[in-house]
Amino acid sequence: METLMTKHESSLRQKGFSLIELLVVLSVFTFIMGGLFTIFNKSQNRYAFEQDVAEAQQSARNGIDMMEREIRLAGFPKTTYYDSALGYNTNSNTIATGFTTSNSTDMIFEGDINEDGIVDVVEYRLNGTTLERSAVAKPGGGVGATASFKTLAENVRSLTFTYYDSTGATTAVAANARRVKIDLNLSTNRIDPEYRRLRTVSVSSMALARNL
Repeated sequence: METLMTKHESSLRQKGFSLIELLVVLSVFTFIMGGLFTIFNKSQNRYAFEQDVAEAQQSARNGIDMMEREIRLAGFPKTTYYDSALGYNTNSNTIATGFTTSNSTDMIFEGDINEDGIVDVVEYRLNGTTLERSAVAKPGGGVGATASFKTLAENVRSLTFTYYDSTGATTAVAANARRVKIDLNLSTNRIDPEYRRLRTVSVSSMALARNL
């Protein structure tokens, strides 16, 4: 009887797991789960970063598109749209004089950007790391316009306006500007998880002031 019980107990012990075996299984499980978590976390970070890149690209593209569209209307309507026999006044809010400021990070021009018969004074400038835009109705009578800025894009690393005259040569004289090359560089909010640094998104365009 004793022999039978001993064999039975031995059989039960052989069917179970020893403490060492349990620890090994637990260690392997923990290692696998840790690896899966690391892969998942990296995937999430990569996805979030790529979304951030896409948003930066879209922000840069939107800013460039708006500047292009409005620069095309710089100088509209010009004095030649009116009968000289009737006379005209360039200080009138119905006549645009084109570019009035042509700095590398600050551009001001006049144009009827809404095509509503009223000329607007439009300004684009880099303020720190923010691209700002102002568009206010030209007061007329020689009175200067008071700018009202709104944010167009953030995280701007650099903004450069390069002006060209009618011959294609660069110019620093605002009144001679006919084309504007825009170079806009934005940085992402997030750090690239692979290279451990912010990524730069660059967009460039050439805008023609058709009415000048």
